[in-house]
Amino acid sequence: MRNNPWETELKLARSHRNRLRTVFVRLTGMSCEWDGLSSWLETESERLIGENEEHIIALEEQTEAWAGLRDDSEEIS
Repeated sequence: MRNNPWETELKLARSHRNRLRTVFVRLTGMSCEWDGLSSWLETESERLIGENEEHIIALEEQTEAWAGLRDDSEEIS
């Protein structure tokens, strides 16, 4: 990662990705706890899991672009 102008962004994105993975695991457990008790809260928890997963994917794609692992002409924003 030497001389990469995106070094700070890469470190932050990777940190956030790892933290969001932990959130993913916790949200999954929370959703399971609502099974049989409240289908609405179970569904809302699953919605959050999906949004969290989308954000993880976006961070991974951006990290790849910043690291130069992808040959994109556009920056993901």
